[in-house]
Amino acid sequence: MKQTLMGNDAIAWGLIHANVDMVSGYPGTPSSEILSEVQKIKYKLNLDIYAEWGTNEKVGFEVAYAGAIAGKRTCATMKQVGLNVASDALMSAAYIGNLGGMLLIAADDPGFHSSQTEQDSRVFAKFARIPVLDPATPQDAYDLTRYGVELSEKFQIPVMLRPVMRVCHAREIIEMDEETNFRPNKGEFQRNVPRWGAVPRDGRFAQGIEQLNRIEVIKEYNWEHLLKPEFDECEGKNTLIITSGTGHGFVKETLSDLGLDADVVKVLMPYPLPVEQMQERFKSYDKVLVVEEPYPCVEEQIAAPNVYGKNTNSIHQIDEMSKEEILKAFQNIGLYEGENIYATPPSLDFDIEARPPALCPGCPHRDVYYAITKVFKKKKAIYPSDIGCYTLALAQGAIDTILCMGASVSMASGFSISDPDKTTVATIGDGTFFHSGIPPLLNAVYQNHKFILVILDNSTIAMTGRQTTPSRSNKNIDIKKIVEGMGIDCMEHQYSYEMQDNIDFFREVKEVHKSATGPTVVVVREFCILDRERAPEFIPNIFAKVDPDLCVACDQCTTVYKCPPMAYNDDGVIEIDPFLCAGCGGCLDVVCPTDAFVQDFDYLKRGN
Repeated sequence: MKQTLMGNDAIAWGLIHANVDMVSGYPGTPSSEILSEVQKIKYKLNLDIYAEWGTNEKVGFEVAYAGAIAGKRTCATMKQVGLNVASDALMSAAYIGNLGGMLLIAADDPGFHSSQTEQDSRVFAKFARIPVLDPATPQDAYDLTRYGVELSEKFQIPVMLRPVMRVCHAREIIEMDEETNFRPNKGEFQRNVPRWGAVPRDGRFAQGIEQLNRIEVIKEYNWEHLLKPEFDECEGKNTLIITSGTGHGFVKETLSDLGLDADVVKVLMPYPLPVEQMQERFKSYDKVLVVEEPYPCVEEQIAAPNVYGKNTNSIHQIDEMSKEEILKAFQNIGLYEGENIYATPPSLDFDIEARPPALCPGCPHRDVYYAITKVFKKKKAIYPSDIGCYTLALAQGAIDTILCMGASVSMASGFSISDPDKTTVATIGDGTFFHSGIPPLLNAVYQNHKFILVILDNSTIAMTGRQTTPSRSNKNIDIKKIVEGMGIDCMEHQYSYEMQDNIDFFREVKEVHKSATGPTVVVVREFCILDRERAPEFIPNIFAKVDPDLCVACDQCTTVYKCPPMAYNDDGVIEIDPFLCAGCGGCLDVVCPTDAFVQDFDYLKRGN
């Protein structure tokens, strides 16, 4: 059967058709749609499958891994930086192994499109000594998902699937099974303490030896079943190109565009590689070019005098793949001497203004951050923040540092020690707080670190697709109670579209903090403007317009408040785009020093 599917949807169907009956993980672009699609398929076909989000990637991995130990077929899904969080569990699981097949999906993001690093999960698989599969297309993603589960079960080791953003979010006509004959496995834990409960030194040492032997066996498997057939189809050209992942499609297209001949070998399993067999084949070529992104994972394993790639500066070392970069690599190794046919065309006679990322119109985060910066002056404050859509408050000058999930709290501790003359005001979302904000706050209480922590509770993990938070799914879980359980008198505020209410609250926080001996914690109850279930309860449908006679072009609204509908018109006066205005009414109070924003009573009438 053929279906046009996005790569992540193809992976979800691959899991179903591989009879994976436990899927866990944590949302993160570009991986988020995988588990969400499994959930949709589950309810559409009424399948007996566990498909739920964990509170973080480590928890998600451990849930899935326990299932695989008990003989179920399982999957843990996350993005590449989420793999950092799950790495502790992964490293041990790679030693211990599993009974049922377990696929670890780590979706990479070459080019930093929605991530703080460009790290290469293939290298992490090499670090953990587990096989990794590198799909080049959505069709590959579907096929290798099924293949990876079978491979894991065959060798009793977790197998990583590493799709990159251009695979996850590309669409292709997929050839897939016509029928879904889903057969969940019966889980039955078999007690085996020497394996499942192995402790250092003797038990884990023995598993380490087994792991090394297993990798050698998988190398041979990789050669016989995947790589040797590719090499056997080569025609004996002067140049060999080794491709991994999306590099394969770019190489094939660039060769065609330039009219060049070269042998191309597609590496589906970039680790572990049968190095000796591959290097023996390299002897018949003048040059071997390795095309992969973003790290030289394959190149480092197969290094030889005639092998070129990132380590020889023959191809770009950062950012995602493109045909222009492939062309430059061909030039660098002497395969192509012509012009750059992909060069950027001459610039147009007009400029298109860039639109930087911004919080959505009507987003409560904007008003909260505006109130914070009004009360806690920038010269006297430090604003560490965290990973989430609220990170876009960078545009308001309300954020000073971003590191990784949960780091706003830990860094607030550090700033309170290193620069105590300033007030540290940290911000973190509710999903991130549950993910990794609790341990550093516990540490701050333990060490009496003095700072302010503002937890922005909009009851959803908004940036990655509005997945539900633990507190939304289970009303017994409440951030305020968790904070109070640490011995903190947690302050609470209900977001108000009347800006003065928010400012008055943070003035109260400031006063309370003066006499505090440890962290001052605030929970601000909000909503997500894109949340169809909750947003209508909070949006007042109060629309704004600008009185042109009162606007003095002071830039306060465009540089500090930063709401997307606000922009200068041809007369040098601010206007509000009625198609973008969300009707939150937030700008009508305090924001404009000349009160140029006024309520538009005719807004809804104009739609009739």
